[in-house]
Amino acid sequence: MTYQEALEYLDSFLNYEQITAYRYPEVFSLDRVEGLLRRLGNPHRRYPTLHVAGTKGKGSTCAFAASILSAVGLKTGLYTSPHLFSFRERMRINGEPIPGPELAEIVCEIQPAASRDLTYFEVTTACAFLYFARAEVDAAVIEVGLGGRLDATNTLLPEVTAITPISLDHMSKLGNTLGEIAREKAGILKPGVPAVIAPQSKEAMRVIEQVAAEQGVPLHLMEEEVRIEQVELDASGSRATFHTPLQSYRALEIPLLGRHQLENAAMAIRMVELLGRPLGQSVREGIGRTSWPGRCQLIDGNPPILLDGAQNAASAQILKETVEELFPGRKLTAIVGISTDKDLDGIAAALGPWIDRLILTKASSPRAESPQRLAEKFQAWHAHPELCASVSE
Repeated sequence: MTYQEALEYLDSFLNYEQITAYRYPEVFSLDRVEGLLRRLGNPHRRYPTLHVAGTKGKGSTCAFAASILSAVGLKTGLYTSPHLFSFRERMRINGEPIPGPELAEIVCEIQPAASRDLTYFEVTTACAFLYFARAEVDAAVIEVGLGGRLDATNTLLPEVTAITPISLDHMSKLGNTLGEIAREKAGILKPGVPAVIAPQSKEAMRVIEQVAAEQGVPLHLMEEEVRIEQVELDASGSRATFHTPLQSYRALEIPLLGRHQLENAAMAIRMVELLGRPLGQSVREGIGRTSWPGRCQLIDGNPPILLDGAQNAASAQILKETVEELFPGRKLTAIVGISTDKDLDGIAAALGPWIDRLILTKASSPRAESPQRLAEKFQAWHAHPELCASVSE
């Protein structure tokens, strides 16, 4: 089997990343993926894991944590989704994407064990778990795909879990309130397993604390355990000092842009501390070399271009605050495309008032909303936006 044939095989499974209309939670069950993993010899039980859920910042938090663990000297797996350019990005070891021939070998091994009722994400998750086991990683950082409770990654028995900030997203699947969404995210909490919790709304935190009490989960609240001081921000990143219950990390250089990345870095530091690894200067090295493209990523030029994947109203508001802080007084052109299942009204309300020129377009995805429909949402702020049928146009 070639790499391309492996991708075609994975694409033959039902892919909910490409579908907006389906019944959640009816279509999801951990039984299917647990059965597959069992037939593969439970590869996900062969190495310690960190498991991260949340609405905003979970990918960045995972990238920071994996980079720190690699700097410690551990062979570290990182599983995230979706990918930006290549499927190979979804599973990495010490920052390197899985080689194409190796993915083909993994898929060949999985093929006889995979029943046709599995989903694309379930089979892909099994591929990552098997890849990390075959490579004999020392640890792996695993990002939840959707929700948490019924996500294929929730077959893990992790050493540490984490929940990044929860906001309204995927409401048709996870619930219409922060409390309902928090209950799905808190489904990754495990009895006796420490959980690092980012600052949350009162409604979300109430649910997380209730689930933790029911499960016997020791909570580590970032607001209480980590103090961030001496913050400096500019268009190259940020610098700050972090004080945790174990030690102080002074003047860390954070290459990812935006004030919100300070909290993501703090989450990662605390998770790795709870894994019980000695850190020291490894935190400085790991944080400093973290790469996470497409998230407030600055492309040098005249004018400079900022790439971001703000996916809901809260993320769009953070994008606005980041741009205003890093590029005050600049005239802004926004090229915007949004998936049809997102909070179109909320994103438009966050972005519309502060954009000078608006160009609406559509990604080459079956989930992408039409520019014409987006124009209706931005009408209150931009009566005549420019419409482009494709990103290349």
